[in-house]
Amino acid sequence: MVIPSVAEDLRQLHILVVDHDPLLRAFLADDLREEGMTVIEASNADEALTYCQSNAPVDLVFTDVQMPGSMDGIGLAHRISKTEPRIPVIVTSGAIPVDSLDPGIPFIAKPYAVKDARTLIFSTLGLEPQDTE
Repeated sequence: MVIPSVAEDLRQLHILVVDHDPLLRAFLADDLREEGMTVIEASNADEALTYCQSNAPVDLVFTDVQMPGSMDGIGLAHRISKTEPRIPVIVTSGAIPVDSLDPGIPFIAKPYAVKDARTLIFSTLGLEPQDTE
């Protein structure tokens, strides 16, 4: 369980999880919701970008690379870094080598343990990872 002082901070956070696979997306989203975060789900980069540009609160984007639509997760990460530079982006993939990514973009390879993804999200946001498992 999350300690109370951190729980208050987590309720303020809005995480956008972007993945075309609804099961993978829901698995991470549900875990983050259990931590107390507000999670928005998108099935492709176009939906995610539209949400980010709507002035709705977003504190971090966690995106898969390979998705249908007009852009992939790398394109989404670059677009967000140009239009919304305050929003950090974490990229995940099971199909691309990590050395093909911009070294400034946090990356986690698929398949990943949800605990590891959560830890990366916490550290990217400057929070202490919580051991809830």
